[in-house]
Amino acid sequence: MQKIYTLGVRAMSLGMKIASKFNEKAQKAIAGRENVWQYLTQKITPNDDWVWVHCSSLGEFEQGRPVIEAIKEKYPKAKIAVSFFSPSGYEVRKNYAEADAVFYLPFDTPENAQKLIKILKPKLWVLVKYDYWYNFLSEYKKAGVPIIVISAIFRENQSYFKSYGKFFAQKLKNDLAHFFVQNQESVDLLSQIGISNASAVGDTRFDRVKKVADQAERLPWVETFKQDKKLFVVGSSWKEDEDFWVKWMNEECPLDWKIIIAPHEMNEKSILALKERFKDEVATYQKQGNLEQAKILIVDAIGFLSKIYAYADIAYVGGGFNKSGVHNTLEPAVFGVPVVIGQNYAKFQEVKDLMSEGALFSVSDYAQFQKIIKKLISEDLAIYKMKTQAVFDRNLGATQKIMQWIEENRVI
Repeated sequence: MQKIYTLGVRAMSLGMKIASKFNEKAQKAIAGRENVWQYLTQKITPNDDWVWVHCSSLGEFEQGRPVIEAIKEKYPKAKIAVSFFSPSGYEVRKNYAEADAVFYLPFDTPENAQKLIKILKPKLWVLVKYDYWYNFLSEYKKAGVPIIVISAIFRENQSYFKSYGKFFAQKLKNDLAHFFVQNQESVDLLSQIGISNASAVGDTRFDRVKKVADQAERLPWVETFKQDKKLFVVGSSWKEDEDFWVKWMNEECPLDWKIIIAPHEMNEKSILALKERFKDEVATYQKQGNLEQAKILIVDAIGFLSKIYAYADIAYVGGGFNKSGVHNTLEPAVFGVPVVIGQNYAKFQEVKDLMSEGALFSVSDYAQFQKIIKKLISEDLAIYKMKTQAVFDRNLGATQKIMQWIEENRVI
């Protein structure tokens, strides 16, 4: 099975190289891996205590970040290596100050795994949420490196729990020292395939989001724009999300409400196309103009969204009509803001938690969207602070529990 798996990895690598000729994301992924061995040879000092944290993309990085920062605080001499599979993570966090090395994970072939272990042999390898790579697991387990996964979540329909996925399930059972998972359902599923070294500690993103919220800075330009009006914030929205809130904003948005939109796609062409869909005056962050008079503000810059949510009265979080699923709903929820999303949220435990508390609403068509927004506008929105607080109270502390295991097992 390992040979078939490796053949699949080689095919994926070849496919990405072909795609790189006409796809910008694939081009970055291939180009970023070309000099990875030279980079690692220069950066990795073999006599230091290294901790390797692997994240598939940016979302997983945000889950790994609280643990990275906790390790740095507890073990100041330890060095951190962060790897990414996806350009969307690497390109944003390649200069992350808490990391001593940031690199693209080479493709998971036996020769790459053997080459990497000779350069980077950490005291601990932390996988974030998923992204289990068979050949890397084999080499690092063989070398005696403890491997853990944090913020993991398992579902019954995953291959590990099917007959055809038994070989990989056995791999996880043999190679991982501990599974830190988001919920008890994951613990129960793992026990069905003979994995008992699992703990339901929650999602580290709750810790990260709470810390960011506590340190949030004022944004004077948002205050100038909002004035004394109510604010509807659309965050990380995709084109598939637009029809819902664009129609509502053009036809039904009350006079005492303003709108901030932080789209997922921020290229000039998509921003211009979005602006042209609105009847009211639109400002952008790059060209603010008369913020007081503008009804709509499009944020065409990264790094502000989590702070903007602090000013929101209602938030719509995009991605719920894409295959990848909804974006970070905890960022608005931490400020007590009711959240509206699309229908693709099955993989996200935090969404289910917020929904069960009545702090988040999923819609599948415009009629539902219209109904939910009308309901929220008519309510005292202060009640949602209590609802979201209840969810955070139940979920904070995952980072501390992971650190306790690291300290007790003396792996660093």
